[in-house]
Amino acid sequence: MSKELIRSISDLLMKLRFLVGAHFIKPIREMEKTTNYPPGFIHVMRWILSKGNNPVSMSDLAVSACISKPNLTTMMDRLYQDGLIERTADKNDRRIVNVSLTQKGVDFLHEHKAVLAKYVEDRLTVLEEEDLIKLKRALEDITDVIRKMGHK
Repeated sequence: MSKELIRSISDLLMKLRFLVGAHFIKPIREMEKTTNYPPGFIHVMRWILSKGNNPVSMSDLAVSACISKPNLTTMMDRLYQDGLIERTADKNDRRIVNVSLTQKGVDFLHEHKAVLAKYVEDRLTVLEEEDLIKLKRALEDITDVIRKMGHK
């Protein structure tokens, strides 16, 4: 394995990170400010939804989302007050609090995703079909390779 090749890939990944941040992440963050929920709230809600919206314990959610329990509790309090999540006691251990999204929470995430998807799609319309095909293939390849890196 060539150190030069690894260094070159590392440099390209850093450039890609900057480009994605400047052209997609930063504008999307600005759009997210209009939702009244910081990105962390939406991240946690998406994580719950990714688990099939089955009840998830607060402890598991804190670990998986890399959020401290006190911060997660504050988030969940607000989402609960706004009717986006529901809390239930675990059937086997009443000390464990599980959370899941309400239908209002699921609908919110679907609407949020639709707005973001439209933004990204609008950005992509400036590209010619040939570039769109190249970008799609490149992203599929990058996704496949990065998934392999995660398995080691």
